[in-house]
Amino acid sequence: MPPGCFCDMKVPELDIKLLKIQEDHERTHFYRWEMMRYSSTPIDVNLSTSFSYRAGGHMVRLILSARYTTLRDQMSHRLMDYSVISDFELLGPDAEADPDEIIITTDLIKMMLGVAIGAMRGMIALRTAHTFLAHYPLPVYDLETLMKPVINAASEVRSENTMSD
Repeated sequence: MPPGCFCDMKVPELDIKLLKIQEDHERTHFYRWEMMRYSSTPIDVNLSTSFSYRAGGHMVRLILSARYTTLRDQMSHRLMDYSVISDFELLGPDAEADPDEIIITTDLIKMMLGVAIGAMRGMIALRTAHTFLAHYPLPVYDLETLMKPVINAASEVRSENTMSD
């Protein structure tokens, strides 16, 4: 998590607004040569996330990326990298009191991921409509499973903070 973001802290109220979701053209690539050479081998899809916070504006940017790969000749080959940028505005009762800090709970992160994954699923379906990748939509993910590393990291931070007190 970037500085200024804390997980698993209690927040009385939070007003969240989705400002925009758009394809990240710099991180989206279709590897057409590899797509032409594709030969019905299994396709793996891996997700990665990146969060950043803009102080003062109370904006959190989530960059969600999916990488489609396949094995050929015992080597992994990229077929597609697809990335979306989701901007959220987060305001709470004490937002004006401390513009450099905002509290993000794991439930809020889970909700933001759910919105971004749902949007990405539709965007990938549109962009791959006339290719063989249309038969490989973004998988359905269990958000609880995706969130386990974040929840475990937050629990470790919380236990370290209680030990030092």
